[in-house]
Amino acid sequence: MVTQIVVHLLPHEIDWFEWQSKQFKLGSYYIKDKVIIDVTLNLNLVDWDQSQLPKQFFIEKFNQIKTLWDWAEIQFIVDEENKCLGCDDKRREAIRSTTADNILYLDSDLFFKPELLHYIIESAKLINHDYYIISPQTVRMWDSSWDVITNPQYLHTPANMETYYANDPFEIISYEQSNINLKLINEFKFGGGWFNLLSTKLLKLTDIPDSFGPYGIDDLYVMVCCNIMKQKNYDVQQYVLDGTVVVENFKYRWNPYKNYLYLINKQNEFRTKAEGNLNQEIQNFVNKI
Repeated sequence: MVTQIVVHLLPHEIDWFEWQSKQFKLGSYYIKDKVIIDVTLNLNLVDWDQSQLPKQFFIEKFNQIKTLWDWAEIQFIVDEENKCLGCDDKRREAIRSTTADNILYLDSDLFFKPELLHYIIESAKLINHDYYIISPQTVRMWDSSWDVITNPQYLHTPANMETYYANDPFEIISYEQSNINLKLINEFKFGGGWFNLLSTKLLKLTDIPDSFGPYGIDDLYVMVCCNIMKQKNYDVQQYVLDGTVVVENFKYRWNPYKNYLYLINKQNEFRTKAEGNLNQEIQNFVNKI
């Protein structure tokens, strides 16, 4: 089984990606199957002329991190040509070009145990149909709709943004894993870069439409597509890896480069464009299948 880990990386996120790379390195000694690390360092959203740090600083650090992936097939890409402006650009390109069995989306702010990749790859081997999503569990989110992928020990905590943002990610991933079980759920619910493993056959069917542009709502789009597929009798399922926990890092999400990089923030612009095309792309998918 071949798994492709797909990462879109901005310069100021590079330190946390280095931490993740060390987690993966620790976990690599459990891995028997081929893994591809496919990461693009997006240098396009910084005005380098007004920045105090040169782009070469980040390119050199990026190349040094590459050495931590000596156990995987490496695709480290530096983009300065506006080809990759956001995670949708990166994921779209990966979907259309990969020959891997599965694609794993990863955001640079996610905390996880080193063993998680091993658990999720081995779990995928237990699934005997083509269209699937496997998600680790997480902590209580900002509303109860996320409870289906919440680890039971966190279901007692309040469902609000304040509690979620206050979580200590180091404490949470220290959670003792005992029995790890693959559990089928009866709906589709996941956050795009939260260590979700998606079958390539599913993603090649849904794709990420060009009209979404660089960033925004690709996870929502895939969830809606999965529900449509299920209505049309496709065998598509989502599973959670019961007994595992991942969490976004808000509490310690510092940016040491804040005063040294002149960032160009187009996130809201990109998301608005994607949201404006969602309904039409859903109808296009209905027509497609």
